[in-house]
Amino acid sequence: MTNMNTHRRISIGLPIFLLFFLFVQTAMGKSYTPSINDTFSITIAIVVAAIATIIGFITLGGIKYVTPENVLNTEVRKNLYNYIDTYPGSHLREIARELDLKPSNVAWHLRKLEQTNLVRSRVIGGKKVYYLVEGGVEARKEAIAEAILRNKNARDIMLYLAKHPGKHLLEIAHALNLNHHTVKWHIKKMYMAELIDGDTSNSAYPVYYPTDMGVQIAKNLSGDFKKPRKAA
Repeated sequence: MTNMNTHRRISIGLPIFLLFFLFVQTAMGKSYTPSINDTFSITIAIVVAAIATIIGFITLGGIKYVTPENVLNTEVRKNLYNYIDTYPGSHLREIARELDLKPSNVAWHLRKLEQTNLVRSRVIGGKKVYYLVEGGVEARKEAIAEAILRNKNARDIMLYLAKHPGKHLLEIAHALNLNHHTVKWHIKKMYMAELIDGDTSNSAYPVYYPTDMGVQIAKNLSGDFKKPRKAA
């Protein structure tokens, strides 16, 4: 990849430099009146430089559009796609850390995956998380749910409600020894993501119940759940 980039710069930069050199020579030589042969030589040089530039773009990938057909032709994007397929709802820095890549590099390739409609993103808790377009609405909901429940407090709340459904906010906060504002913040996110349902018939103390999806994902993420780390 590095050698190709170097060749690309040379193939594009050299003709441009030649054109610039000819322009400077012509501009500085005001008193010089080129002969017919000189004019012909300069014209030939300009044409050759232009052709070399076009060939350089075409043969070395200067003009190369990323499409759904070729977007996964690079190893980096293929690895990113497979990682998101395995761990939907992962955020950028998490992906970069696990794949041992620079965040800026990951961000660039993720944009290509989004532009070709293979990957989608959504901001959850201040972080942009990614999931595959393939799988439709259900894949999106599960990815968002996993992103929310990777937080230990959110997961603890979900598992508590799985064992004690119908509890209100203060009961949950007291049982888990959490600040009630923290519990309220997590419940709001889980409610919006359809991980819990609420009974607001008693407006002063609405109670909450976990959904099947919420319980299942929380169980999958708890206990011994760990992502495979890169080899040391």
